Amino acid sequence: MATNHELESWESAAYAAQWAGEDVIADMLDLPRRISVAIVSDSAIDVEHIVDLGSGPGAYLVPFLRAFPQARATWVDVSDAMRELAQAELAEFAGRITYLVADAEDLQAAEVEPAQVVLSSRALHHFSPESLQRVYRAAFDIVTPGGLVINLDHVGARADWEQVQRRIRPQFTGDRKRTLKPHRHDYPLARADEHAAWMEAAGFGPADVPWRMFYTALVVARKPF
Repeated sequence: MATNHELESWESAAYAAQWAGEDVIADMLDLPRRISVAIVSDSAIDVEHIVDLGSGPGAYLVPFLRAFPQARATWVDVSDAMRELAQAELAEFAGRITYLVADAEDLQAAEVEPAQVVLSSRALHHFSPESLQRVYRAAFDIVTPGGLVINLDHVGARADWEQVQRRIRPQFTGDRKRTLKPHRHDYPLARADEHAAWMEAAGFGPADVPWRMFYTALVVARKPF
């Protein structure tokens, strides 16, 4: 594991731009993003507000704001550099997005307004199990009855299967053109079933994993009415 002085910061504009600009799994994530939108559409709730935790350049918000033109969104991320990228990437939705620079790990202190959907993509895997449980409890408080929590994230696996998947994934996605300097990864990746269990423990109904490819999975749960 890299030491603290070897880790890159999301506050670096150059690092944020490299991460976003060379996203080798962007095409792979198109399907689970569309599945997410379809699940929310199928729920038949009136989507007025969407919250995206660790939103980065905002790619997960795009299909939602297109599918639900009446909805507004709150972008949440700890990085000002990512906010600048997101404002450019999400320019077509200007006026519908509130940008909140805040730490999703301390979501309860962020005072986010109630929402029908709380999203996250490739952000929560940086957190400890204890922090993840706090995030899901905070998300439960934000989500309105009948709403959903959706996490599209990197997940672990039993035994050495995660490492197997890491080794073979580049055969299907390609490698980055430039090696990305390490950033914070303090903890082993939680498994998809652990995320599901923590969602349910927070108060959400039965969770499901409608999509998984290698060590990235879509985990969803709905708040009871």
